[in-house]
Amino acid sequence: MARETAVTIRGQLLALIILRLVLVSLVFAAALSTSVFEPAVAQYLELFLLAVYILSGLYFLLLSYTNRPQELYTLQFICDLVLVSLLIYSSGGTASPFSPLYVLIIVYASLIRQRRGAVWAVTLSMLSYVGLAHLEYFRALQSAEPISQYTQVVYRILWNVLGFVAVALLGSYLSERLQKTRQELGVMKMLHDNIVNSIRTGLLTVDLDGRIMSANGAACDILRRDTSELRNQPLDTLFPAPILENIKKANFTPSSRALRIEVWLPHSVGQHVFVGMSCSPLLDKSGEQIGFILSFQDLTEIKKREEELQLKEKMAAIGQVAAGVAHEVRNPLAALSGSVQILRSELALLPEQERLIEIALRECSRLNQTVADFLTYAGPPPPRFQRLNLVSLVEETIALFEKDPDRESHHHIEFHSAAPQALCFGDPDQIRQALWNVLQNAIRALPEGGEVVVGIAVADGQIRLSVTDNGVGMSEEQRSKIFQPFQTGFKKGVGLGMAIVYQIVQQHNGHIEVQSNPDEGTVVSIDFPLYDRDVMVASPRSEPTQAAPLAQ
Repeated sequence: MARETAVTIRGQLLALIILRLVLVSLVFAAALSTSVFEPAVAQYLELFLLAVYILSGLYFLLLSYTNRPQELYTLQFICDLVLVSLLIYSSGGTASPFSPLYVLIIVYASLIRQRRGAVWAVTLSMLSYVGLAHLEYFRALQSAEPISQYTQVVYRILWNVLGFVAVALLGSYLSERLQKTRQELGVMKMLHDNIVNSIRTGLLTVDLDGRIMSANGAACDILRRDTSELRNQPLDTLFPAPILENIKKANFTPSSRALRIEVWLPHSVGQHVFVGMSCSPLLDKSGEQIGFILSFQDLTEIKKREEELQLKEKMAAIGQVAAGVAHEVRNPLAALSGSVQILRSELALLPEQERLIEIALRECSRLNQTVADFLTYAGPPPPRFQRLNLVSLVEETIALFEKDPDRESHHHIEFHSAAPQALCFGDPDQIRQALWNVLQNAIRALPEGGEVVVGIAVADGQIRLSVTDNGVGMSEEQRSKIFQPFQTGFKKGVGLGMAIVYQIVQQHNGHIEVQSNPDEGTVVSIDFPLYDRDVMVASPRSEPTQAAPLAQ
């Protein structure tokens, strides 16, 4: 508060210095252009003006370097009072045309220091004027209108003192009203700023040219920008250009609804934020439109939940159809494979016929594996929950995977864990299958070889299992469809691996997230709830079980 007061006084003193220079310059110009003043008076006036100019320069220097503006005000007040008294003394005493200068001193003292300043200014001005009047009466001062009777002294003193007091009362009243109004406006502005910055909806005000005029705290948080960065920034540098065009084209009327827009915005490297935004006109007091008000919220999590729900519904529908088709295909396929094997054993086949029989059996086997995966996806068996150490399970799975024929020598798998063990509650076979499928995708994303990093971290009651590769990566469209069946970007596989992983993670009350960019690799993160003795974690599809021995 004291700092704000000091800043206010500095501004007032600067305005006082400038106004004083303007007034004395006008008086000096009038004195030079007319013959109103006598030569002797004009001479004193020139000295007065010279003193004012010199002191004003000194005031400017002191205002720039001093940390005590109130003392500088006192200095200016005393110097002005002395200079005005000397000017009146030298230009005719109480009959001097410069007597009203006392009124100006009282006015600025009332405005700067309110009632206290007014009392001091009136008292000192009155004493100065009374002193000058008595000097005239006792012939110690040459007056333009000599005072012969003491009643004239009293009359002049009373008349001027009444004027001084009236000006002081009016000035102090106006100053106090101004101060009170300023405080009320400050409180209202503070309340307004607190309300605007406390709401969790981002607010931007934009002028008609599309430049941002103001932003609240939530807008800065959502857009990851500071207020100074957003102010005067063109809107189309933050939002896609068509949005500003649509806003400008909108024909807003008093009864029209706010313009609703939903858009993905770049958040950081590889990250986007989904924003739901509404736009309304910004009007001035006369009702004329001077800009736009944009209110928006971060709907990224809601959008992700909607996408997950849609994915679950789609996968459930596909799963029902897939289960029926798979069962219908599996029986004839078994009969076909058996018949081909019988023919192979009973007939004498030529080398070419033997090769064709081998192709038929191999394709039957591949088709049978696809159907088995389909059935696993459509109707996975309920998990057999038990307490297990995820670190040991991952180490074992990686050791087995390194012997897989699909993994070549130029594929290197590195594993690190922040803790020697990470206990969770789950089905070791299903978790092993989920990790196996993710590792297969990781090495397929590295056709020329490379490194796959598997990590385990524990934080906030969650165990995060992450698989990172620096392979070919995925586009945003591919990433959005990665958990849908038959969505694959590799030559091998039918695109059921990640769909099965998603099913397993859901059954374990976990969460899976994929981050990827083309030619920058992929990170698959799977979160499992940390094992708690008091809270048994069970799948929605199975009944809770008692804690089993630790599975390695």
